Amino acid sequence: MKNDLTCGVVRDLLPNYVDGLLCGESRQAVDQHLAGCSSCAAVLASMGEPEPEAAEQAREVDYLKRVKLRNNRRVIAAVVCTALVLITALLAKLFIIGTPLQPQSVAVMEAVVEEDVLCLSLTSVWSANAFHGWRVETENGITSIYARDVLVSPLFPSGSGRVEVPLKGTQEVWLGGVSGRLLWQDGVVISPLALELMEARAPYCGDPAASARIAEILRLPDRLGSYTFSLQTDKHPYEVTLEFGDEPTGEQLNLVTCYNLLTLALVDNLESSLFKRPAYGDPSMIVNVGMELDGVNETVLPALVDEYNAANGADWESKASIKDYTRSPADLQRLLMVLDSFYGPGLFTRGG
Repeated sequence: MKNDLTCGVVRDLLPNYVDGLLCGESRQAVDQHLAGCSSCAAVLASMGEPEPEAAEQAREVDYLKRVKLRNNRRVIAAVVCTALVLITALLAKLFIIGTPLQPQSVAVMEAVVEEDVLCLSLTSVWSANAFHGWRVETENGITSIYARDVLVSPLFPSGSGRVEVPLKGTQEVWLGGVSGRLLWQDGVVISPLALELMEARAPYCGDPAASARIAEILRLPDRLGSYTFSLQTDKHPYEVTLEFGDEPTGEQLNLVTCYNLLTLALVDNLESSLFKRPAYGDPSMIVNVGMELDGVNETVLPALVDEYNAANGADWESKASIKDYTRSPADLQRLLMVLDSFYGPGLFTRGG
C-alpha cells in the first residue's frame, strides 16, 4: 500500500494515534510512515514522556498530597488522644475522684452510742453509688463526717460504711459539715423527723399551711383516713381541730394525740389543740377531746416524762412548757422519744 502521508499530517494524527482513536486504515498508514521516518518516530516517543514542567508540577502535587495525608493523620491522632484523655478524666472523676458526700444521698441505718463513741452504719440511698475515703474531723466541739461519692466499681464496690465518732468533748456531729445534716446533739441521736419538724415551726396558728405541714410530716393523711382540719383564731384560746368522719382506731387516736401535742409545741401562739370523733357505739354523737396549753404544761407533760424515765431508766426533767422543746433539735428529739415511748413503740421514731 502506497503511503502518501507527509510528516506534518502524521504529526497532526499522532495525538489520536496515541489515544487509539484512528481507524484501522489510518492507523496502518501512520505505522508505515513511522517505520520509515525516524523524525516522526522520535516525536511519537517524546509524547509518552511528560514535559519537564508538567513532571515538576506532578511531583509538587504528589508532595502536597503526602503532606496533607500526614497532617490528616496527625489531626486524627490528636483528636483520638484528646478524646482518650477526656474519657480517662471522666472515668476517673466518676469512679475514683467522685464528689463530696451529699447528706441527702445517705441513709443512717443504725446510730448507737457505745462507751462514749457514736457508732454509725451509713449507706447510699442509690444502688449505683458508693462511698470511700471516710474521715472524721473535729473543731471547737463540732465533729463533721466526710466522704467521697463515686459510682460503684470493682475499685469501690460498696455503698455502705461504718464510722465511729468519739464523743468526748463533742457537742454536735454533722454529716457533710455544719451545712449538711445534724446526726447527734447534746447526748441524743437526731432523727430526720425531728429535723423536718424543726423546719416546720411557725409563729402563728393563723397560717393553715403551717399546721397542715406538720400533719404531712407525720403522714396523717395516709394514716388517719378521712378527717377535716380547721383553725380558730378569732378569740383566745387560739385553736386547731381535727375531726374524724369515721370512728378511729386506738392507734389513730394515739397518733392524733401526739399530733395535738406536737402542734402545741411547734406553733408559737397556739393555745389549744383538739380532735372530734364519733362516740363509740353511737356515731351520731361527737366527742371532743381537747388539750389546753396550761393543762399540758402542768399535768400531761410531767406525767409523760415521768413515765419515760421509769420505763427507760432516765432522769430527764420536764420542761416548764412544751414549747421549750423546740429550742433545739435535741430537745425536740427528746419530746419525740417521750411520745413514742408512751403512745406506742415506733409511732414516730421507727425509720428515723
